[in-house]
Amino acid sequence: MLVHDVQKRTAMRAALVVVAALVAVPAFADTPQAVRGETIIIHGKAPPARLPKAKKRYNRIAPAYSDYAVEHDRWAKAWLLLDIDERGVVTRLKLLKKPGMDLDQIAIDRGFSMRFEPAEDINGNPMRTELITPIEWPAYWWLIDREGLATKVPEYIEKVPCYGSGPMHMGSIHPMYRDCSPPPALTTLDEYPWITRK
Repeated sequence: MLVHDVQKRTAMRAALVVVAALVAVPAFADTPQAVRGETIIIHGKAPPARLPKAKKRYNRIAPAYSDYAVEHDRWAKAWLLLDIDERGVVTRLKLLKKPGMDLDQIAIDRGFSMRFEPAEDINGNPMRTELITPIEWPAYWWLIDREGLATKVPEYIEKVPCYGSGPMHMGSIHPMYRDCSPPPALTTLDEYPWITRK
């Protein structure tokens, strides 16, 4: 009889342990578990899957010249940061590098006149984005001597030596140095004020 009671109690204890384990499993499953390591929180939007595309070849259309730029016959370059909305319209811009020679306002007006096919997200939806782009003024009389008109920027301008690159090509039709200055560092973009469309 005593052996039978001991076996019965042992079986009951085993059953209680199994029941306790079964009841506890859902509780463990519902409790969020902490994972060791870092948590990274990303603010902002994902970069566009497709960048905005200019509706014209603006880099081949010569911008307007100021009287000062014509008289002094020097190469000039501006760098702009464009804020392009979901329709491809430039809503505001930053003048990252001023061209000087009374060309600053011409650069701003040129930036606002540009039109784009808007950037797209990974689902093909148009999205707002920012784009850094140059505006280049070849030296006025260099352009006239080579093209006859100051209306387009020829593709061979890449062959013109940059300021500070060495001796000028004196055998050229119109010896000239090109402004090859790069845009400012991306880390400095917040230092420049936004210019909004009037």
